[in-house]
Amino acid sequence: MTFKKKRNLLTVSMLLGTCLTLLLASFTAFAEYSEIIGGEVLRLHILPHSDCCKDQRLKEQLRDFIIADMEMRFAGTRTLDEAMQIAETHLAEIQKSAALFVAAQGHDYDVTAELVSMYFTTRVYENITMPAGNYAALRITIGAGAGRNWWCVVFPPLCLPAVTGSEPYFSPGVSEVIETGGRIEVRFKVYEWWTKVFG
Repeated sequence: MTFKKKRNLLTVSMLLGTCLTLLLASFTAFAEYSEIIGGEVLRLHILPHSDCCKDQRLKEQLRDFIIADMEMRFAGTRTLDEAMQIAETHLAEIQKSAALFVAAQGHDYDVTAELVSMYFTTRVYENITMPAGNYAALRITIGAGAGRNWWCVVFPPLCLPAVTGSEPYFSPGVSEVIETGGRIEVRFKVYEWWTKVFG
């Protein structure tokens, strides 16, 4: 191999190494923000009894009922700790009102409400992409809880009607990371794979 070819090979190798270093540095920062997001969010997770039409319809009806209830309870909440405290304080009430609502629709399913930490894959909600990871969630289970689930974010209040036209609060840097876009969603998928393999 001539000196010129060796020099060209070395130059290409250095350029590739620099690009890889920059890419890893960028991804590391992105992964750090993705982990921060999990500590700023309370999700609402509703599991219907089954996938039959009437159970899925009941899920949607209960969803609307719970969202309206959460809108009042979480008004003015500024931190996840506050949201968690409200949810925990009113958990028995939430379960009772959800059970009464289900019964009023003509169903005799048991209903449970619980605060859990659970793993979610990368999910898109309107113009927001939430990275895969463990999140605090208010989980409401109807009957066997064996049907297709529904979720949204109750804190910051992304699924509450009262926030129309207002900006949900995230810590600095996080909002830019979670805004939906083709490249962002690809990066979230890579992050999801990375956490499964190396997490």
